[in-house]
Amino acid sequence: MRHEYAKYEHDGISYEDSYYFPEDTTGPRPIVLVVPDYHGATKYAEDSAKQLCGLGYVACCIDFYGKRAMPKTSQEAATLIMPFFDDRTKGVARAQLALDQARRKKEVDPSQTAAIGYSSGGMIVLDMARRIPDLDGAILEWGVALPWQLRPLPMVEPNIGKAKVLIMQGTADPFNPVDAVLSVIQEFDESAIDYQWVLFGQKKHAYSLKPDDNLEIQSGESPLALLYDAETARRSSRYIANFLHEIFT
Repeated sequence: MRHEYAKYEHDGISYEDSYYFPEDTTGPRPIVLVVPDYHGATKYAEDSAKQLCGLGYVACCIDFYGKRAMPKTSQEAATLIMPFFDDRTKGVARAQLALDQARRKKEVDPSQTAAIGYSSGGMIVLDMARRIPDLDGAILEWGVALPWQLRPLPMVEPNIGKAKVLIMQGTADPFNPVDAVLSVIQEFDESAIDYQWVLFGQKKHAYSLKPDDNLEIQSGESPLALLYDAETARRSSRYIANFLHEIFT
């Protein structure tokens, strides 16, 4: 695969998104955006983009905060992500900016687009499905699935697009209590959205994030809510591959 960075500026912030292109590209390919967790474009997020490229898609790992910022501790990361929780339209705008940039690439088929988000990035990807009508697919890998009624005022009117949705989480994920996501399921059912919700029994948050790639662990923290599980990581990879094949064929 071929790798390159794409630099651009917006509102005085310099961004440097990371692209991976299949070597055997014979024409424009679907684009899959990787929206990382609150630590930014880490090695884990970049490796996820590489895996997607290995499936035959152009993959773009978003430099979410700009300037390749990757806060190491949970406190530092929380400080940077909170403005996007307080006003979720900001996260959608950041993702839309990256998507617009990606669609300009000659290697990309602008009519075939999907996004995958991890943890806080999952919240943003789910809001993309709600607010970007021409998105084909949205994947939440241990993503934070916040109910629609917690939207800020600019997002009051429902605007579910055509995106199909795949959500994967552990039943022991404290950031996504199973009973708390019922309101999201109700929203999806009322909107007749095409979705799949996969539950991995007894698994916690960040089940596919290895300790060696976990910046919080590397910083000396002991995040009890996170627990890597190799088998669940393999299972989720298969779900992702099948989902993307379905929406792009």
